Amino acid sequence: FDIILCGKEAIDDRQGAVGIELAEHLNLPHVAVITRLDIDPASKRATAQRQIEGGKEVVECTLPAVFTCHKGLNEPRYPSLPGIMKAGKKPYQEVRGLTRPEPRLSLKGIESLPPRKPGRKLEGETAQVTEELIRLLREEAKVI
Repeated sequence: FDIILCGKEAIDDRQGAVGIELAEHLNLPHVAVITRLDIDPASKRATAQRQIEGGKEVVECTLPAVFTCHKGLNEPRYPSLPGIMKAGKKPYQEVRGLTRPEPRLSLKGIESLPPRKPGRKLEGETAQVTEELIRLLREEAKVI
């Protein structure tokens, strides 16, 4: 194989770990949530695009590689009725005895975030509120 395509995330837990774990397990490069994929068979390289905030990111990698795909990457091809009928008559081979590798990722626990402090509402004229906000950010929050 040269390319493995996976969905961007699972619908049950929305983690999107399958493609990443598969790439790690096979020791292959991985590009996440792609919206376009161009392959150069001669050089065995792929160029993938993905949406980022405010634009597109272009990633180039060697093949073989794993890609997780965003919805709309391609237009689906639906099988014709004759194709469906022919597929039902094709022979298939059943494979038994496959073993799973030991998981490299395990869930140790889930904890809730601590409750947030209640917010504070500043009221008054704009200039007065602005001065108070700056004072609070400097003295209490120490973020400026």
